[in-house]
Amino acid sequence: MANSLPFVSVIIPTYRDWSRLSKCLTALNEQDYPNNQFEIIIINNNPGDKIPDNYLMPANCVAIDEYKPGSYAARNAAVKIAKGDVLAFTDSDCIPHASWISNAIRFFTVNTDITRIAGNIKLFYQTDKLTFAEIYEKVYAFKQEKSAAEGVSVTGNMFAYKHIFDSVGLFDENLLSGGDFEWSKRAEAAGYKISFAEDVIIMHPARHQMAELYKKEIRRAGWIGNNRGLALKRLLKYIIPPVNTLLHGSDLNVTERAKLFLIRYKLNLIRSAEEIKISFGKRPNRE
Repeated sequence: MANSLPFVSVIIPTYRDWSRLSKCLTALNEQDYPNNQFEIIIINNNPGDKIPDNYLMPANCVAIDEYKPGSYAARNAAVKIAKGDVLAFTDSDCIPHASWISNAIRFFTVNTDITRIAGNIKLFYQTDKLTFAEIYEKVYAFKQEKSAAEGVSVTGNMFAYKHIFDSVGLFDENLLSGGDFEWSKRAEAAGYKISFAEDVIIMHPARHQMAELYKKEIRRAGWIGNNRGLALKRLLKYIIPPVNTLLHGSDLNVTERAKLFLIRYKLNLIRSAEEIKISFGKRPNRE
């Protein structure tokens, strides 16, 4: 039975995140998919930060170094050496469900017209009492079903046949953010269909502090490059208060919705200001 299953390559870039990666690897070691039918490729995107002594890795796991900064450069390095017919992407801070791989392969088997999967990303929180940063994440983060309807998926939980990369090319490794969106659009334009799979589950930690959200928006601005015209156009868009935010979060009270509105507006302005700076020559922030 195992020999009839496709071989899968799980690709995980990491950047100074050995502790959380360890939890991810533990979950991968407990997959119900046969471990001789998948490999795990860890890409250390900060080779000066060596793997800690006595670090436990599954027998089917290899680690490689990638010196070019950026998670997409790291993922490309793994795609080039991957042995799998199917590529599974996740991140070092994610915890895959025990049937993550097997459910994805089952989905591909049943839905033969689908060549890409946007998996389900569920958030987990530090405590039952959510911070406003966590509330924001709960409302806005990782809406993979919506993303799949638009032809895209984040690489926090994405499956794709390797031949798609042979056809449309690798990720744009000059991007420090948004490379999964850009690649997804290329795949969509080439006719490779994507679907959301609810039972292909990854658990992802919600950002706990506002500073983490600010940091994320600054990092996401890196895609703009030197496109000053687009950066200025987006500034004109984001300077308008996002009043539609007040309609989001059906389980929130009026005060919480107002707070959510202010957070959204501030994040929009932070990201737009960073895009302007980058378009005028500032080096993108990768962290």
